[in-house]
Amino acid sequence: MSVKCRILNGICRLVYSSEYRRFMAVKDIGREQEKYLSELLCKNKDTLYGRKYHFEDIHSYKDFAEMLPLTKYEDFEPFINMICMGEKAVLTAEDVILMELTSGSSGGRKMIPYTPSLKREFGRGIMPWLCDIYTNVKSVDSGKSYWSITPLTQGKSFTECGIPIGFEEDSEYFGKAVQHIMNALFAVDSSVKFSSDTDSFYLDTAAQLLRCRELSLISVWSPSFLTILCGYIRDNAEMLSENLPKEKREEFLCSAENDRFDKIFPKLKIISCWTDGSSAGQAEDIKKMFPGVYIQPKGLIATECFVSFPIVGEEGSRLSVRSHFFEFKSLADGKIYTANNLQKGEYEVIVTTGGGFYRYCIGDIIRVLEVYPDAPPRIRYLRRNAISSDMFGEKLTEDFLRGVLKKLGAENKFCLLAPEGNFYRLYTECRNISADMLDNALCESYHYNYCRQLGQLQAAQVCIVSGEPHKAYIKKLADDGMRIGDIKPCLLTCRSGWESYFERKL
Repeated sequence: MSVKCRILNGICRLVYSSEYRRFMAVKDIGREQEKYLSELLCKNKDTLYGRKYHFEDIHSYKDFAEMLPLTKYEDFEPFINMICMGEKAVLTAEDVILMELTSGSSGGRKMIPYTPSLKREFGRGIMPWLCDIYTNVKSVDSGKSYWSITPLTQGKSFTECGIPIGFEEDSEYFGKAVQHIMNALFAVDSSVKFSSDTDSFYLDTAAQLLRCRELSLISVWSPSFLTILCGYIRDNAEMLSENLPKEKREEFLCSAENDRFDKIFPKLKIISCWTDGSSAGQAEDIKKMFPGVYIQPKGLIATECFVSFPIVGEEGSRLSVRSHFFEFKSLADGKIYTANNLQKGEYEVIVTTGGGFYRYCIGDIIRVLEVYPDAPPRIRYLRRNAISSDMFGEKLTEDFLRGVLKKLGAENKFCLLAPEGNFYRLYTECRNISADMLDNALCESYHYNYCRQLGQLQAAQVCIVSGEPHKAYIKKLADDGMRIGDIKPCLLTCRSGWESYFERKL
């Protein structure tokens, strides 16, 4: 089988290598970006949005920045509603082929229009990343891969005019030709997406992974998804061992009991997952479960756009300058910079894409680690910008809450602060936090304290949880319609109704 895997992976690498060479050949970032922007505006000048903002009169970046406003999702929502109803040439001249849902861990979901151009733009980031992995990670090309697949437990859905909602699996980003080859290299086939419920999904996925003798690459989004999958294997090891050869069962049971998944999957070479921001703690758990396996941080990839990808041996990730047009708002001076004018520092990412989002503030904060005269800059994702909850004007932010939890000694424990009517409840594993301690700490925020004084907010509560709170967290969001593999850890949410999902500590 390894010979077949090497041949098929070799074909894929050959396909990826052309885009890798194009990326590495970019020496003049400004020229590359200006070319993309000019072609995009010309192509979409006769759309509803293009006519509204006079795309035909834009002849430079200066014109573009002066004539188009910075935007958020709410600015595009009326246009997206029109697309969902069947209107053509609204944001893009191309037809929308599907709507993808954002992860929405901290708030409501959003529908992002995908066009053929946007899928190709994602490919311009994915292909050089994979080419680099298959070139520089030893023996990864001799095995199979596991890519995140989301179960369709709620069924396939469509917009009013029949546009599909949601990718069914990550391989759809690759295009049909490469996807066909990759299907033969997947350790888990797409049948698991038809699992009747979440437990069946984990059972089907675990069983197929354990049958794969040559698993060499795992690519998931959230590390918590992988820790929960491994936890399922550990907790159901006796049942799962029945599908293994007798001579392998005792070793498997011992490895599962001790969370040594590197021994369960001995040929695994690399795990790709989020490791930055709120995912850092879960990524550390992955390292403990898979000692010796290369854990590669994913670049910055949002539902709306592909921002960056990692290079083996480098810290951070490279800006995917061939994917979209990028702008960056400096947190130091508030000014907007293009990709070729960046300096070291912190910025909010702004993108213009082939999916029809123009000067879109994606809400992600990055740090520029290094700039080069003839190569794309190296960046690192830091955090979301101003994740907040504001029922009565209290203006709580995740950054503020992170500081509160650190003071209370809970920064390394599961914590989730959620609104419940006219008060907030903290779900946490930390047993040393009382309701008074939490409320007093939150009152260090002027706006929260003011709302407490006015009686708009009642005192915060604390719910000590046990069991597997990360799993309960994912189940709640999955029940709300989110893709399991996309769910991001967060400390603050605008969603309520969590109490029935967590197991209370007695």
